[in-house]
Amino acid sequence: MYDVEEGSVEVHKDDSENERISIMKFQIQLLVFAVTTLSVQSEDNERSKYLIYSGLKLRVDNAAMVPPDKVKEIINLRDLLLKKARYAKDCNELLKQGFSDDGLYVIQPEPVQTAPLLVVNCVMKYDCGGWTVLQRNSKNSEMTWNETWTSYKYGFGNIQGDHYIGNQYMHFITNQMWYKGRVLMEEEMNGKKYLRHAEYDIFRIGSVDEDYKLYLGAFSGNGGDALSTPKNLVDNFSFSSRDRDRDGDAANCAEKFGGGWWFNSCSSPKPFAMLTQKEFIHWDPFCKNCTHVSLLVRSVNMHCSRKGMRSRI
Repeated sequence: MYDVEEGSVEVHKDDSENERISIMKFQIQLLVFAVTTLSVQSEDNERSKYLIYSGLKLRVDNAAMVPPDKVKEIINLRDLLLKKARYAKDCNELLKQGFSDDGLYVIQPEPVQTAPLLVVNCVMKYDCGGWTVLQRNSKNSEMTWNETWTSYKYGFGNIQGDHYIGNQYMHFITNQMWYKGRVLMEEEMNGKKYLRHAEYDIFRIGSVDEDYKLYLGAFSGNGGDALSTPKNLVDNFSFSSRDRDRDGDAANCAEKFGGGWWFNSCSSPKPFAMLTQKEFIHWDPFCKNCTHVSLLVRSVNMHCSRKGMRSRI
């Protein structure tokens, strides 16, 4: 009797051990499944990024200015994936459509028959919002800025950071209606930061046939007028690069100063105004210690209350 009972106990122990082993095997299989699933999801995410970026390059002219790992940060990316028939023509129109976050957007200037899809950086929370960024430079920029005519034509840099969107695209954007331009300067002195601006109530870039001539309106702001004074009048001047000299001087100002710009004269040791130079940002009488500078535009037919809007970017 005892032997039988002992045998019964042994059988019960074996069943318990087998059950424990089965549970361990199941847990291992579950762990393997989880790791495999995460791996597949990771691969799918990477593949998804690749496919989206490939589609971006096929449809958007300046897609190369968007880092591949940042493509999903385009706020209206869904419109691009769904191949939307019509896009906003600038950041101001996006704001009117209800978009209120700063960041990257796809736009298409008018006329749509000739203007391409573009990725732009929109500033929506500064001074009523709706600003389209055309250029940004920082004192510690990694870019050389000493680029060719073609580079300045189609743009270069990181659209989320230091970049030049391109004269051709500036032309498309600023010729849709009346635009105003604003230069934002962040300067640091005695440990304090100051934000100043120079605004022109007309800002337009001519066509390639005009060598992207700059057209300016009246000045306002607390940052000083560096573009339309007798000392430095660049209104109606064409754009110059190191390989295409269109300035008002016998010398090649772009080659001398190391960056493309609308130059009048380059007889002085440094340019009176130039936002496209490595390590030096010139905008007299300010910007002797500027750390960042941006060039933004917004259509002039916009009115809004500044209440609640940030005073700086």
